[in-house]
Amino acid sequence: MTKINLCILGCGSVAKLHSRVARTLRSSINLMFASRSISKAEEYRRRFKGTASFGSYEEACESPEVDAVFICTPHAFHLEQASLAARGGKPMLIEKPVTRTLEELSAVERAVSDAGVLAMVAENYDFKPAVRVLRHHLERGDIGDPMFLELNRVGRSKVKGWRADPELMGGGALLEGGVHWVRYLMRIGGKPESVVAAQANGTRKKIAPHEDALEVLVKFANGSVGKLLHSWASVNRIGGLGMSKIYGTEGNIFFESNGLFAIVLGRRKRLRFPGVLDIMGYRAMLKHFVDCVRNNQEPTMSLQVARGDMEFVTAAYRSLATGRFETLRPH
Repeated sequence: MTKINLCILGCGSVAKLHSRVARTLRSSINLMFASRSISKAEEYRRRFKGTASFGSYEEACESPEVDAVFICTPHAFHLEQASLAARGGKPMLIEKPVTRTLEELSAVERAVSDAGVLAMVAENYDFKPAVRVLRHHLERGDIGDPMFLELNRVGRSKVKGWRADPELMGGGALLEGGVHWVRYLMRIGGKPESVVAAQANGTRKKIAPHEDALEVLVKFANGSVGKLLHSWASVNRIGGLGMSKIYGTEGNIFFESNGLFAIVLGRRKRLRFPGVLDIMGYRAMLKHFVDCVRNNQEPTMSLQVARGDMEFVTAAYRSLATGRFETLRPH
């Protein structure tokens, strides 16, 4: 089986994470690295046993040696680099959030469509083992019809560098990190119709631009109601763990928010451990992208799916200004 020459654009902390994961797929992937600094790209090539390094993103996207690119730069630059990749005819995997705004996302969509290249968003939460397990029990009717879903992510984050820059961020915690949990919520709860968001203000100083903690109430198309609590500003004394719940007409599911375990108490009683080897879904996500490139197939985590996540965040931000439920626009 021919390996895919995958070039990672950007040599920061996110690139380190994905490079470690890619090394577990070395039978399928040859790693390459590109940076605005050739020395940085070469450092990563040596560190992760890559096969090539490039001193600019343009060079990587134009190289016939590169089969696909993985955009791992801050999302303020995703439009620019996705456009480079599209012009170079390169299939691309784009870190989340895909862009700062829906308008930037539209520009990415146009570039990809005009070039006829494959594009996938690196939303690993779409591939978490916990999603598969929770969906299994819901679809089997183990707790009857779902009524209420509570998803909680609380912890204190260090916000520095470009994440402290309002222009580069383009939003707050819900956009930059919370979009993961938005996808998680929608994978479990279904299609959202409207949302309303609220934040705790008081006298404290926010640690991130725009907002650093939100609680969002969601009305789903299936009639159920969801709640997402996402905070970068709250203390979590149990090491980042959290508890979330699903209430149904015939039972409940209690699960550790990150996906360590799930307790099903309904028509069937089960204690489930979805899987810790790829608990965050990174490996399954990268493998799916490689398979899509190799087989020229549409990825499950497409730009269209990412648009739904971005619309959720945008509607939540609109509701902060209006103080009422905001309907998600069709996409």
